Amino acid sequence: MGLELIERATTVLAQTGPEDAYQTALAEASDAWWALAEAPSLAWPERSMPDTAAQEFAEAIAALVMVVAEAILNVASKTTEPADRVACLRAVHHAGNVAAALR
Repeated sequence: MGLELIERATTVLAQTGPEDAYQTALAEASDAWWALAEAPSLAWPERSMPDTAAQEFAEAIAALVMVVAEAILNVASKTTEPADRVACLRAVHHAGNVAAALR
């Protein structure tokens, strides 16, 4: 998810930047990831699910993938760096494939 990338990037900043300069950003990025991980519709099943529950779970993930893809597409439209735009568009392409495979 996008939050994992944000957490990784802030980890790099916290490790390479001035001491304590980015610790708050890193802590908040980690907290954001954990907050989303607690969403009931994204909960990891404790046992095998009936087919209907698995399909509902797949649909919820597909919907989330499309929201993330839309956000990445928005970033692609705003970046001035061509390589960043290409990377974003490739990510959106693959996200679309994930959503299609889940449906």
